[in-house]
Amino acid sequence: MTVTTGYLYAQKHTAVITDTGVSNLMSMFYTPTVKVYRGIDNYIRIEFKNRDQKRVNMSGKTANIVVLDKENNVAYLERALTVVNEQKGIMEASVTQGDLLNLDSKFYNYALKVTDGEDRTAPAYADDNYGANGVLEVADGVYPTFIASTTEAFASGDTGSTISIKPYINRNTAQHTAQVYFSSAFTGTLEIQGSINPSNSIQNADFTTIATETYTAQTDNAYVNFTGVYSAVRFKRTTTSGTLSQVLYRP
Repeated sequence: MTVTTGYLYAQKHTAVITDTGVSNLMSMFYTPTVKVYRGIDNYIRIEFKNRDQKRVNMSGKTANIVVLDKENNVAYLERALTVVNEQKGIMEASVTQGDLLNLDSKFYNYALKVTDGEDRTAPAYADDNYGANGVLEVADGVYPTFIASTTEAFASGDTGSTISIKPYINRNTAQHTAQVYFSSAFTGTLEIQGSINPSNSIQNADFTTIATETYTAQTDNAYVNFTGVYSAVRFKRTTTSGTLSQVLYRP
């Protein structure tokens, strides 16, 4: 039996509040990159400490995280931190999967700002040279993204339309699934065709037969699985009687 270990821990970052010389400013020394993933909710723990690395009481203070693109001078997202433990100076930022829907997978900057009880707001520093921004990476999802099925209803005739797929994310054992629907007892065949030519230049002659399914008075839904790397597929029905109404396909 194979045994593996999964680690459960919160991303934790330290914010250092300077209490001498500069009023209500924070320094975040040697701050690592914050990494958030698409498709899940992400939680980042922030611990506020002083220069002696002692926890700072955050009672009466609020804090926000801002995700921004310094190159384009655009702020994409701002979220309030929630209090975990005021006395110990612990807060948490939440970046949800919905927050990341419109953000590309790349590196961004982020800033932390704290507002005190007198409504004074100060920036957070990411280093000891008054750099005000940390680095935040938006990464592709931890889990595969759900791909909706493509419906082939043969609106243009018995040869279906060309369905372009992404061969570069597949392997030779990539599985394709088709669910076949019948609106009346169908006798005939369904031919599954594929092409490995670039999908933007495929002609009829570029398709070859992957598999042919034969049905006799078929009324119940049928399923077809096949494997292989293709740039496009299509379905072709040949009817003796009855109706094969549609195919739902997912690569």
